[in-house]
Amino acid sequence: MTKIPSYTELTYLYEQKHEALLKNFPASTDPKQVYETIIELGRTLPPIPDSIKTAENLVSGCQSEVYLSTRINEDGKIFYEIGSEALISSGLAALLLLIYQGEVAELILLCPPRFISELGLAKSLSPGRAGGLASIYARMKQEATKLYLQKNANP
Repeated sequence: MTKIPSYTELTYLYEQKHEALLKNFPASTDPKQVYETIIELGRTLPPIPDSIKTAENLVSGCQSEVYLSTRINEDGKIFYEIGSEALISSGLAALLLLIYQGEVAELILLCPPRFISELGLAKSLSPGRAGGLASIYARMKQEATKLYLQKNANP
């Protein structure tokens, strides 16, 4: 049986990943440099497999088409397959993956993406892009909740 991490352990892990994410960005929060970094992160995602390009996996509320598929492994860690044809949307998804990929549902549910405000993304992104980022995270949380409930219904 997998040990459930404590809140302290979860927040410590989150802080480590959060700090690592921030190191991807230049010291300046110039919106142009931030956008360039996000686009570069978008290029690091693998191409979207056709198998996840379904209506069920389409994230609503995004300016571009974003697809998200989720699975949980035997250790209770959640893995997302996510992508978009738009580099900025892929980059925003990649930011979330840097924090939440391969983590337990509890971390995803308890630790919101603080980097959004710390990088000034809420101010520098267009309303459509900011809404899309929020929609992607909301969908990740929704999927984490579903998997968490399934995992705990069948201990």
